[in-house]
Amino acid sequence: MDRTGLVSNILIAGKTGVGKSAFINYIYGHDVAESRAGSPVTAEGLHEYEYYDLERGILFRFFDTWGLEADRSEEWHQAILSIVHQREGALDIAEWFHTIYYLLSVQSGRVEAYELEAILKPLYERGSNVALILTNYNEDDPMSVQKAEAMERVLLRALPIEEENIIRVNSVEKKLLTGKHVPVRGYEEVWNRNRTNLWKDIERKLPINLTNHLLEELEDWRIRSIASSETIRMLTPQAMISWKARKIEKDLEKTLEEAALTTEEAMAEGVRHYIQLMQRYPLVGEQADLLFRTRRVELGFDYSFGKTVRKMVLGMIPGVHFIYWAFKRRTAERGIKKAIEQQYASVRQTIEEEIRRGFEREMGQLGRTLNS
Repeated sequence: MDRTGLVSNILIAGKTGVGKSAFINYIYGHDVAESRAGSPVTAEGLHEYEYYDLERGILFRFFDTWGLEADRSEEWHQAILSIVHQREGALDIAEWFHTIYYLLSVQSGRVEAYELEAILKPLYERGSNVALILTNYNEDDPMSVQKAEAMERVLLRALPIEEENIIRVNSVEKKLLTGKHVPVRGYEEVWNRNRTNLWKDIERKLPINLTNHLLEELEDWRIRSIASSETIRMLTPQAMISWKARKIEKDLEKTLEEAALTTEEAMAEGVRHYIQLMQRYPLVGEQADLLFRTRRVELGFDYSFGKTVRKMVLGMIPGVHFIYWAFKRRTAERGIKKAIEQQYASVRQTIEEEIRRGFEREMGQLGRTLNS
């Protein structure tokens, strides 16, 4: 990956007035989004805008929703889940959402049922890691603390989440009528959660996406091979029948070799993307050791990784072998189709079970090296 073109995609959602723009400006350190109190700033629909951080060398690409309201929850549900599904199924990690925020305002003290049912539960059911941000929090105000605690209890009961995924934030320093200042808070917690959630996403989704890529390539081979077998006729010479069978066999071998190479490259690129983001994200808390580990892994990554993934994939695939002489003219089409389906079923089962577990083991090992 070109280090000058590192991309981080961010999805941010929440009801009108929860402070999405102020939150983005606070966390990313610039007036990335225009902020205007009390009214929706972004245009209706999913609004995309970009900010290139020269200091960190990251292009932050923001996807902001219009303010979510009860009478439009189904429209929002369809639009957002559609783009999440589309992006998170990509083989290229640069297309994923690297961070998903859902904002709720402590001032309201409420978590609406439609937010849980139409938005948050479907996202968590997909396995998306969502950082739940409680905005406008004032730790010195007993009412604010009480509301935040009540909202957290609702979220923890309704969603399969860790308490650490709920973060209390105040994005704008305020001066109250009493003269007391309410400081900003939550910056470090948000960035630490961004790091944790991004690796969780990679460790879970990359094996799934790589497995799906292998299955798609296998299905394409099956379709091509069936179409080839259907060209056999009663008068087709025996030599031609054997040639077609050999061609189908060789096509499967080539398909698997190319797919294995693609998965190896995609996994390597995904891990490199993560490492580079970790090295460029703000260093908050005790991040020096993490930075050392990512650099150590990056230095030895190409040597160790390239020798395992493709070898693992090809080593687990059952041997490809058709019995050419068994395909006689009268039954050749039926016999070749049967052989194709048997080979397809055998390879598919291996991909879905053994190879996917192999991907998960590789990612688990990398995760322990990077994050332990």
